[in-house]
This record gives sequence, C-alpha cells and structure tokens, in this order.
Amino acid sequence: MYLGEPIIIRFDVVHQTIAPTSRTRATAPFVVTAALLAALISPSVATSQLVARGEEAGIRFQHVYGGADKRYISEMGGSGAAWLDYDVDGRMDLFLVNGLEGPADHPAEATAAHLTRSSLSSGSSRTRSETTATSSSPQDGHRLFRNNRGLFEEVPGAAGAGDKVWGNGLAAGDVDNDGFVDIYVTAIGQNRLYRNNGDGTFTPWIAGVEDSRWGTSAVFTDWDADGNLDLYVANYVTLEPQANVSLDDLVCRYEFTGARVFCGPTGLVGERDVFYRNQGDGTFEAWPTTEIDPEATYGFALVATDCDGDRRPDIYVATDTTMNLLYRHGPAGLPQDSSLVSGAGFSGSGLAQAGMGVTTGDYDRDGDFDLFVTNFQFDNNTLYRNRGDCGFEDVTELSGLGAPTVPYMGWATIFFDLDGDADQDLYVANGNIFPQVDDADVETYKQHDLLFLNQLTETGLPHFIEAREGGGGGPGMELLDVSRSAAFADHDNDGDFDLLVTNLNGSPTLLANEGLMRWPSLRLTLVGRDGNRSGYGARVVVEAAGVRQSFESRHSDGYLGSNDPRLLVFLPGGRADRIEIDWPGGSSMLLTNEPPGWLVLDEERGVIARRNP
Repeated sequence: MYLGEPIIIRFDVVHQTIAPTSRTRATAPFVVTAALLAALISPSVATSQLVARGEEAGIRFQHVYGGADKRYISEMGGSGAAWLDYDVDGRMDLFLVNGLEGPADHPAEATAAHLTRSSLSSGSSRTRSETTATSSSPQDGHRLFRNNRGLFEEVPGAAGAGDKVWGNGLAAGDVDNDGFVDIYVTAIGQNRLYRNNGDGTFTPWIAGVEDSRWGTSAVFTDWDADGNLDLYVANYVTLEPQANVSLDDLVCRYEFTGARVFCGPTGLVGERDVFYRNQGDGTFEAWPTTEIDPEATYGFALVATDCDGDRRPDIYVATDTTMNLLYRHGPAGLPQDSSLVSGAGFSGSGLAQAGMGVTTGDYDRDGDFDLFVTNFQFDNNTLYRNRGDCGFEDVTELSGLGAPTVPYMGWATIFFDLDGDADQDLYVANGNIFPQVDDADVETYKQHDLLFLNQLTETGLPHFIEAREGGGGGPGMELLDVSRSAAFADHDNDGDFDLLVTNLNGSPTLLANEGLMRWPSLRLTLVGRDGNRSGYGARVVVEAAGVRQSFESRHSDGYLGSNDPRLLVFLPGGRADRIEIDWPGGSSMLLTNEPPGWLVLDEERGVIARRNP
C-alpha cells in the first residue's frame, strides 16, 4: 500500500487578498501568531492545490435527477456519494447514488416502475443470495467504481447494488459485524439496505428499514453501545397530494423575473425522521419513542457526534426553515430532544435558518466537537462553537465565515485538514435550485464551491480565510457547477485528503490534492471488537510537538455523503508523541512515539499492522 514520502517545505508569512468576483466578497488578512510559529520546527508553507479529475481517473458517470428545467421540488436535492473499501483491499472505492429522469412530478411512481419488493432478500433469514445486476445504462442506476491504485474501474451493475430508483443519500457501515461494509441508500420511493456478501457483491436486504418517504441523509451509529450499528434517517416532505392539491398547483414566481418556479418547503407537509435500533439479527426496529421529530421538520442533513464527551453519540439534524434538532441520551438511554437549550437550534439572532448541510470537527483544538451548518442563499452559513457540554454559541462572524458565504446556496460541507497544518479546514459545496435565476443577472444557477483555510488570529482564536486559485485553493476552486454532495478520502493513499463532489444532472468532480503538506501524516484504521467492527464513535486524541488534535471515528456527515472512515492525522514535529483512543465500548488505548505512516489498531489486540514511509 503506497503511502508516499512526507514533504516539509518552508513557511513564508504573507498577507493575501482574495481577488473580487462578480459579487462582493469579504476578505481577511492571514495573521500568524507566535503560538503557531512556536509549534513549527522549520518555517514552511503548505499549499493546498485541488486539481479537477474525473473521467481521466476512470470515474465516468452522468447523474440524472429529474428534468433540466427543475419544475418540481423533488428535482432539487441531488444524490450522494460514499467512499468505502467494499472489497477490503486497503483502497477506498467509490459508490455513487443516482436518480431517475421522471416522471418528476411523481418520483415515487417512477421508482415503483423499476423496483419490486420481491427482488429483496429477508434479513431475518441470515442467508446470502446472488443478485443479478439491474442497471447497465450509463444514465441510470447507482454506480460502483473499484479503486485500482488511484485509478477507477466500474463494477458492472454496482455489484448488485445498482438499482434504478430516485436515490438521494446513503450511509455506510458494517451492520452485521462480519468485517465487510454495507450500504444503506435513501430514496423517494423506497430506501434500501445492501448487505456486503464478502465476495465482491451486494444483496438487497429486507431489514425493516424500507421506508417509502422522502429520505435524505442517513447515519449509522451505535447509540445504545450494544456493539450493533443503529440507523438514523432524516426525512423531508411528503409528495402525496394533500386536500386535492397536486405539485402542479404549487407554483411560485421568482421575484426578479417572474419565472415559474416550484414552492417549498414552507406550506408543504413535513415528514418525521425515524431512528432504527439494530436488533443484532440482521433486522431493525423503529426506536420506541415519540421524542423523534414530533413536529415533522424538514430534515436535510445530520451527523452523529459526541458533543458532551460522555463516550456516547449525540445526533444533530440540519433542517430546512425550521429549528435544527439535537438529540442526547435521556432516561433509559432513549433519545431526548435538546434542540432548544443547546443553542444550536437557531442562529445567534434567534432565527430558524434553511439548513442544508452539516459537518462537525474540533476546529479550535479545544477537545470539543463543533458544528458548521450551510444555509440558503442570501443568508450566511453558521458556525456553532461547542462550549464543552453540548452547549453551543454562534461564532460565525468572529470566525470570518459570515459575509463570504451569503452570496451562495450551501449544501454539503466538510471539516478536514486539507493542507496538513494540523487544524481543520472547511469545504462548502454550492449550487442554486432554480435554473431560472440565470435570466435575472442577480445570481447564477452554477456557483463556485468555497474552501476556507483555518488560521490563528492575534487573539489565538481560529479564523478562516477563503482560498481560491493563487490563494491556496488550486484550479479546482475556479469551477462553476450545481454541486450537492461532497465526501473526502485519501483515494490514492498518498497521505493527504482528496474530495469527490457530486453535481446535479452532471458528472462528479474528483478534486485531487496535489499540494505540499506542511507536516507528514499518520493514517489510523480502527477495528472494534466483535461488536461495532467499524469502531464508529471512537475518540482519538493525538499530541505532537505540543499540538493536541481531537478526532472521532465516523463515516457520514456533510449532505448525502460518506467519507473515508480512516483517520488521517498530520504531525507537527514529524512524530506523534502520544495517541489516546477511547473506544465506544469503554476501553482505552495509549500509544507513544509513533512515526508517520499507517497503523491498524484493534480494540482488543492493539497494533495489528504497521507501515512506515
């Protein structure tokens, strides 16, 4: 497995001004403090360079999701992507969800035309059966691309998971703890669980999670610490006719041109989210509580994160025009709604925003996991700083993330260390929902994505600087598209993060990171005990040259996407002085003086594989 040689280059302190575009964009100076300089052994600069790849890497895929004119609300959301090592060869493969061309006004009917329940196997039987591929057209069906040392080759019929449905999001995780990652796909029509057979194929599986509502994002997490991955699914709105009103009757007008556009979600009937408990026998049951989304909010994106440090996952849901939701553990371990008291249900101004995507990470290196939520155009995205007890405060303006995000309609977002400087940077995928806006000369349908590099201010607090080509972003940040989902991975195992971005009714973009990392990296693969083999929920703290970085092992966040589950940690000083791992089952592990490279850590046996560069 190729890891690449670590590269450390010189750091030059510069002030950078972002070149203006057709819209006014806020900028901020790049200020470096003595605290940061003291953490650096040699003055060096990291330059993240995202370069667009795609077809040349073998990813030949055309996303379909309704018509080009986007007449219905069901055509706006797009589909997601997942990085997963489905064949257990140590390289991240790529699964792409697809939709249908129509009929766009009744996607559930379109789905039913391609999908029959008889094609599914029963989860309770605990048997595996061969599955015939249902998709061969390059325009239809989900797609699976096997990673062959950084180049991708399509697996016919997505190895049994290539159904033609109105697909939306997905979650990846080992639901049966057999060592092979499974896939759950949300849809308008019927959600589906695909069991990994361990022989390079998947089998559609009846497991009690075949919901027919408009499912958006989903996440696997071991909520009750029984070793089995539970499943939370966010739902959006109902598309069933209400009071003899069809989608054709729900017509709005774009304010600048008067063009016909779809309405929503305000005025439409929301769908309640659902939380499934894994029963450990291949099946799931809905959690017996009325606490989950009683108001039927418009759920779009979610993340499972331990926001209070009690070794148990909490769940945060970004909702469209309604209060965002936060669930913590209540009496008897049942989910308890803490949305209002958390401070992360509304903006700092007390307003409900149109939440589209969400990510979590320790951006300020204080050991607590913070939240960032993307919102609708002409409103800023929102950064919530975690005070340490699942109590959050809106620090958007203080962080420099307010004004630069207002002109854009944000979707997927990701905290990750793009430039290898041991702090969490931020990526935001953008794209409008109305093609008609191009006629107004006020905004555009296709938009730039945003990259914010995390810096330190004179007060010692993090501050984000927008990066474009020539300012740390690379040519990939100059692309215009209607982006939706995004997921990161070290797809070529070279020791840095790359990005896969899906584009509505277009081809995905692979943004390869060809920049120079400030520090060498250490990649950690976590393997749990018999239960929770994925190790989801493990907390990892790495100390190197006096810099402490905190991470969580998880797969899904952003919007409709799943990231590389391996942890990639950059090491100031060139080594990890101390690595602390708190496993979700309650055990702990300590490693010291680890060089860059690659480690496989087993919860029970410790280090089971090591590779140094």
